[in-house]
Amino acid sequence: MKAIAFAAALSLTYAIAAIAQDSKPSPKSNGTSKQPAEAAANIDVAAIQKKIDEFTEAIKREPKNDLFYGARGDGYRRLGKLDLSITDLSRAIELNPKRQAYFQLRAWVYGKQKRYREAFLDYSKAIEVGPKTHNLVLKQGQAAILQSDFKTALASAKVADALKSNDFETLVLLGSAEQKLGKLEESLASLTRALELNPNDGGVFLIRADTYKLLGKRDLAEIDEDRARKLGFQP
Repeated sequence: MKAIAFAAALSLTYAIAAIAQDSKPSPKSNGTSKQPAEAAANIDVAAIQKKIDEFTEAIKREPKNDLFYGARGDGYRRLGKLDLSITDLSRAIELNPKRQAYFQLRAWVYGKQKRYREAFLDYSKAIEVGPKTHNLVLKQGQAAILQSDFKTALASAKVADALKSNDFETLVLLGSAEQKLGKLEESLASLTRALELNPNDGGVFLIRADTYKLLGKRDLAEIDEDRARKLGFQP
């Protein structure tokens, strides 16, 4: 059982790493994230199902072991069986509410289901459990902006910026939240900094174009929209 427990812990570590590696903003997304790279890859369904079966047997032998529920929940997540994933991750949290990974994984699943309030709460809980990381605070802010809680999104963006300055994703979130709150000059500055870091993101040009429009600078907005089109993004 020690071997399978180690495998469960390792599976959770890899899952968190995979999620953290890919949170690039999608087109005109206000800084929200795409799916992890593994979701688009050709995953080995049979191998994942085999692991799920192994963890199921382990649960029968040790029904109070949170690691087995967490690892099986991650397996369901990777197969797109999101309701089953939430059930297992919720059970893992009941058994061990001090393991940050469970909240982080369940938050990701809630995000996939567009249950942004639940995702926000789980990212917040993950931060509370600790350690507080830039990635978690960023995702907390992204979940907030997706439920139109712009003040909270801005607050999270500022914390994320303090944890990791000059980060593209953070600047996009910061500029988007500032725009929604009418802080237009601040929004313009944040989005311009983001584009200096990545001048090939057409989605961010479109967000900045909206800021220019709100500032009454339609000529500059049209220039940004033209840049977005050249990058394959339509206003």
